[in-house]
Amino acid sequence: MTLRSTLTLTGALLGASVVMAPLASAADVPDSQVQRTDPMTSFVMQRDGKTSAQAKSYLAAKERKQSSLRSLEAKGVNADGAWFEGTQLVVGVSSSADAAKVRSAGLRPSTTVSQSSLDAVADRVLAKAGRQSGHVVTVGPDLSTGVVEVRLAKDAPARLRRTIAAMDRVTVTTADELTTQADVVPGRIMDLSPGTNCSLGFPGTTSSGNNVLLTAGHCVEGLPDILDVNGTHIGRGTHSRFREGYSSVDMGLMDIDSEDVGQPYVDSRGHSGYYAVQGASKNPVGSEICKAGNTTGWTCGTIKAYNRTVNYGGTSVSGLAEASVCTEGGDSGGAYIGVGNLAQGMTSGGPVGVECGYNQGYDAGSYSFFQPVVDAANYYGVRVAVAN
Repeated sequence: MTLRSTLTLTGALLGASVVMAPLASAADVPDSQVQRTDPMTSFVMQRDGKTSAQAKSYLAAKERKQSSLRSLEAKGVNADGAWFEGTQLVVGVSSSADAAKVRSAGLRPSTTVSQSSLDAVADRVLAKAGRQSGHVVTVGPDLSTGVVEVRLAKDAPARLRRTIAAMDRVTVTTADELTTQADVVPGRIMDLSPGTNCSLGFPGTTSSGNNVLLTAGHCVEGLPDILDVNGTHIGRGTHSRFREGYSSVDMGLMDIDSEDVGQPYVDSRGHSGYYAVQGASKNPVGSEICKAGNTTGWTCGTIKAYNRTVNYGGTSVSGLAEASVCTEGGDSGGAYIGVGNLAQGMTSGGPVGVECGYNQGYDAGSYSFFQPVVDAANYYGVRVAVAN
């Protein structure tokens, strides 16, 4: 399949955390309009048919497990991948000592499935594909099943398909083409001058005190000037690790104009208000997640995997996360927020030709890829703002 980016022509370790914030103009949204409640509540009610109380109880149980995992990691436990089975959090470990600590915290250790072992299998898949790796649309671990998922293009040679399918711990499917999807409150439009648009990601500050915005690298590849919906200049792209036609990482940085302010909330684009950002992390596989984007608004799903490598029409991008969240062109860079009001990442891309509708929540379907915000913040040395 071909991947699409959200860029459209229009006129680190699991559980690691950083502080983060969104970008907006000064005097933007009254504090009374910013919610501290978990943004996943309405999504879980819609998906599972739960009452509000049941959904909150379900999410609170997951948040407690995530908090336990972060505490274990802070104490030195090496969590080699983590995933939810219902509300039970399973943690990959390599030692009996770590397994005992995980078990004593009320979590379930696994010594047979881990992120690193599946990452190694994914590397072997790409090595086996060799010069035919352009036919590999996506490859990466699926912790929940303990295998590496490989999506091949429809025109992939039969011999390549047979070769990869014969590998241990690998499943092969056929997928459509992917593309990147280019929109300073996270989720709002960011117009790139000249002629394209993305969605706003998460703002923060560098060690030198500069106000910046973390975004998808392909949105700021050419280091463009950036305007808001009213055409007002709000910043300029300064860094990007995305280079079309070359192996890339889809993270980038925008310098925010001095008169503008990064705000610690996500705009759900009229779906359910504004959500305060309480931190940033890589929530476990199986965690609920929603994204805000200029084109499709508020769409939700679950985290499916980390460390995916995808092919955007000849540009190989590594280090992405996958979620069952619908996106379209113009959503790139937009904010993903998860259980615990924790920032998760910025939209990178998804399948070509998908129609998500607008503010469809869980009903939108499809899947997408995002750049984990923790990895981008750590790489650029950014402290992402959080709500008080």
